[in-house]
Formats: sequence, structure tokens, C-alpha cells
Amino acid sequence: MKDKDEILLGSGELFLLIFNGTELPEDATIETEENNVGHCSGGFSISYKPTKYDVLNQYERIVKSFITKEEISAKTGLLSWNMKNIEMLSTGEYSEDAANKTRSLTFTGEGKSLKTVLLRFIHTKENGKHIRFTMIGQGGSGFAMEFANKEVTVDAEIAAIKKLDGFLAKFEEELTDEEATALVGA
Repeated sequence: MKDKDEILLGSGELFLLIFNGTELPEDATIETEENNVGHCSGGFSISYKPTKYDVLNQYERIVKSFITKEEISAKTGLLSWNMKNIEMLSTGEYSEDAANKTRSLTFTGEGKSLKTVLLRFIHTKENGKHIRFTMIGQGGSGFAMEFANKEVTVDAEIAAIKKLDGFLAKFEEELTDEEATALVGA
């Protein structure tokens, strides 16, 4: 039986990549150094907001409820400076100019479509097993950054979109041999 007192503490690794596929890639394809956004600050949060519709009878009592809409979003603070990561969260266009020794992220204000990204967050539990959160989304809620007397953090929110049939987001928890055996015995 699962320990009812298991408490999670700590952050994890965040991976982002442009997603144009028709199915989720394998873990090894997602979880690469190239897709790792680097250091984050302020943690990682997930928000799930269902819209509920209640069916009322003639006495104004609820006789049945339906979920008519589900919204999932993820928020994080990107601490490692990388304009390519910011590009994935916006309509900005990233470019490099070796001759002028510059990198640029240009916002045109012309209402372009948002990039679709695959987001993977991995938390490592005390026992070494992982909890993975996977979502396909877009950074349509924008981002904020402040240049002050502290580290610059890109605080971003990514909203889930239904790009694949039957998939909005997913939690997956790796089990120990003991936990897996308990499932078989149940």
C-alpha cells in the first residue's frame, strides 16, 4: 500500500521544445540537455480549472454535474538567460548576427500565431523515482521580467491546448518495485 504520508519537497527540471508532431515523443527525445531550460526560480506550478455545469431539478437541487471545459496552465520562472526559450513563449522572432555579434528577439506587433511547445517537468522524489508532468501548450498569457538588484527571472505562463486527440496534459509517476507489486496484488 502506498505511504499516505508521502510529502513532496523541492523543484525539478524543466524541458521545452517546439511541438509540431502527431504523437508524444519518447522520454529520451524530450529529456535532452538541448531541451532543458536550465535554472529556474520561484518553483513550478500547475493550475487545473474545470468549468462545471449543474443540472437542477424542479426543487433547485443538483441532480447531476458535468465538466464542460478544462483549463490547465503551468507557471515557472526561467532563471537561465536564453532568448530562444523566450521565443518559444511568445510571437517573438529570434535571430543571430555573427557579423554584428548580436542575438535579437523581435516583436513585430503584427498578431502572429503562437508557437506550440511541449513542456515536460520532472520532479525527483526522495526514493529516486520521478514524477513527470507533460503538457502541450502555448505561451499566450505572456511573460514578465524585471531588471532590478536581483537575478532576472522570466516569469512565464503556458496554457494547455488540445493539439492531440484525447490529450491535454498528463502526470506520470514512476513506481518502486514494491509499489508496482502492490498494484498487481490489488
